[in-house]
Amino acid sequence: MPLYRIQHRTTYRHETPVSSAWQTLHLRPRDEPGQTCLEFDLDISPRSLDLASRDDAFDNTLHIFSVRESHRHFSVNATSLVRREAPARPSADAEKLTLASAPQATNEAILKGEFLLEQFRHPSPLVPAVAGLDTLLADLDPAASLPDTLAALGKIFRDRFTFDPTATDISTPLADVLRHRRGVCQDFAHLYLACARRLGLAASYVSGYLLTEPPPGQPRLIGADAMHAWVAVQIPGFGWVDYDPTNHCFVGEGHIVVARGRDYGDVCPVHGLYNGGGRHALFIGVTVAPAEDLAQG
Repeated sequence: MPLYRIQHRTTYRHETPVSSAWQTLHLRPRDEPGQTCLEFDLDISPRSLDLASRDDAFDNTLHIFSVRESHRHFSVNATSLVRREAPARPSADAEKLTLASAPQATNEAILKGEFLLEQFRHPSPLVPAVAGLDTLLADLDPAASLPDTLAALGKIFRDRFTFDPTATDISTPLADVLRHRRGVCQDFAHLYLACARRLGLAASYVSGYLLTEPPPGQPRLIGADAMHAWVAVQIPGFGWVDYDPTNHCFVGEGHIVVARGRDYGDVCPVHGLYNGGGRHALFIGVTVAPAEDLAQG
């Protein structure tokens, strides 16, 4: 089972001093079937004296702290060691479910007590109901199995959308992503969620890391990557199946899960408030590599 070392550095540089700051972090990779976080370390500068952690409403690890020392430069450096294996593929029974039968199976599960699924079947703050989805979904085959439907929806993203890091920012409405058909992994995850929920499926947002390989013969660049986002769709009788709409694939062992929620707002990696500071610049550097590669480097 592969071991991965993740280094994630977030740095804020303010034009004037910040007198105090309050922060929340979703940076520790989850412990769940197929994945175990063996080591996790946080280095916060300026140092916090009240760092605490707890599980949030979605069983993610949430770190909370404040910085009371005046500063213009603030950084959080998170280092993780994760054991990860490829997720299980849907069973033969899951392959028999279609769009027509899935809602009935989900309703039966809810009647048996799985009420938490309901929050993933409806619009959420960053994934509202968007006009025009039915046109996008018109070519899906209602008789196809749910795993095939997830892949077919991914093909729509592959054929009709363009990855463009200049097209959107964190505040871009989902309707604009659909209209212009351009965006980044967060946009595509949100839009895929909207489509899955429009089809009556329970679907969640997944924040995490993705192992990327350097070109042949080139060294791995340290700090060059960023966090990644994909989705999970609940298949009744089987469980959650993770799908990456940006890369048009079911996730593999190179996808490392940090947090799961209804949308990005539930799992924001670094979020907080501060007094003073004026304008600021944000710098993020992420490195994901097999543990032995970084040890040798």
